[in-house]
Amino acid sequence: MFALTVVTVFVFLGLWQLDRHYEVADRNEIVGERSAPPALGLDEALALGDDEVDYQMVAVRGVYTDPDYVRVANRSQAGAAGEHVVALFEVADGRTLLVNRGFVPIGTDESELRPAPGGTVELVGWLRLSVTKGWLGATDTGEGDVVPRLDVDAIARRIDPTVSVASSIVAPQWLLLADDDVQAANGGTVSGDGGALASFPDPAPLPPLDGGPHLSYMGQWFIFAVLGVAFYGALLRRTARGGSRATPRALDPIEV
Repeated sequence: MFALTVVTVFVFLGLWQLDRHYEVADRNEIVGERSAPPALGLDEALALGDDEVDYQMVAVRGVYTDPDYVRVANRSQAGAAGEHVVALFEVADGRTLLVNRGFVPIGTDESELRPAPGGTVELVGWLRLSVTKGWLGATDTGEGDVVPRLDVDAIARRIDPTVSVASSIVAPQWLLLADDDVQAANGGTVSGDGGALASFPDPAPLPPLDGGPHLSYMGQWFIFAVLGVAFYGALLRRTARGGSRATPRALDPIEV
């Protein structure tokens, strides 16, 4: 039963990795189709359902009202640990759009931060769905300026605790801001300069369009399953061969 359980777990983990591979392949197809120009207007994009709006490239015009409202903790980029800077951006209809301006490593000095461009600007980026808490992870208490995830409803309650429907004051999706090259190529406003040392926030990239390591992991789990069967089979054979040997006859006691 122990051997059967172990082999079953290995096979299950292999199938799970295969399923993850298919999920990544589907996501890559979506990102490839929606993230490329031309950018949609914000209203046009928001009219799409959740199944169609994720990773959609958009161009939106408005004003930064708070360029560093909250930060999303426990992020990593280019091998460094840090946070994502989330800004409040007021669009033409008066609603606020949450904008992920990018990554800031832990311990970054204020002199290394680029200011958000002032006045009316046009931002180019990709709409992303609100990130809600699953089984694991910290709970957003609604207090403080550090959040565990970019949950639109939780951040909206910080802006105005009296609202019952977050979408009345905040757009239901948030914007992943594109880098300056993409901004310039699509008519967006590039980031503020802020001096030679100012290099953050560094815009967070879209997920890479590759299959990832899931097929490799699947192969490893299946190999473990085969090895488990082979090892247990060899153990059974050895046990059977040992049991088939004739039992030595006990010698008669020597009488003195």
